Amino acid sequence: MTFKDRFDAGVKLSEVFEFPENSVIFAIPRGGVPVGYAIAKTKKIPMDLIVVRKLPIPGNPEAGFGAINMDARAILNPAFDALFSQIPVEEIAKDVLNEVLRRNDLYRNSRGYSSLKGKTAIVVDDGFASGYSAIAAYEYLKKLHPDKIIAIAPVCPKETKKMLENYFDEVYCLIESENKPFAVANFYDDFHDLSDDEVIDMLYDLRKENLLHE
Repeated sequence: MTFKDRFDAGVKLSEVFEFPENSVIFAIPRGGVPVGYAIAKTKKIPMDLIVVRKLPIPGNPEAGFGAINMDARAILNPAFDALFSQIPVEEIAKDVLNEVLRRNDLYRNSRGYSSLKGKTAIVVDDGFASGYSAIAAYEYLKKLHPDKIIAIAPVCPKETKKMLENYFDEVYCLIESENKPFAVANFYDDFHDLSDDEVIDMLYDLRKENLLHE
């Protein structure tokens, strides 16, 4: 099974996943935004962004050794323990944090988050690979005191889903893959790198339809 693009993946997710009442979607930019956007439009659920970003391995930027959130909280993957003494972890984290804050400023005008008490936070991405971006999102959102935090994506490895279940109240992936090596891009016909303008256009459209959670 493959998806035409991220919008198609979001529509397919919205058709099968039962969203609790008082849900708020928190899409991980950039790739998670069209997935969350399609769900928000289809199910009329408000959406916001949760800006986190993977920490790339030098020389292999598609791979990450963890992720960082807007609190500067770096979540490191212990599978790379042997690598940490060989790479400038703090320098990489600082550079990535600057990009996280830039995106939060550009996409959200650096506005704060309101309490999520009485609501369910739904973390959405175009796929969970290692899962550490989702964990970084979880660590940020839990301080807003939602009743539940759920993670959903079109695709993820089975082992990643199992790992994420140690954090989230529920984890759902439309496709649970056993492929090794795993790559989210392999499940999409169109998996282009989104631009800032594409993200901003989707947020603008959600605001017009009163579907932007602010």
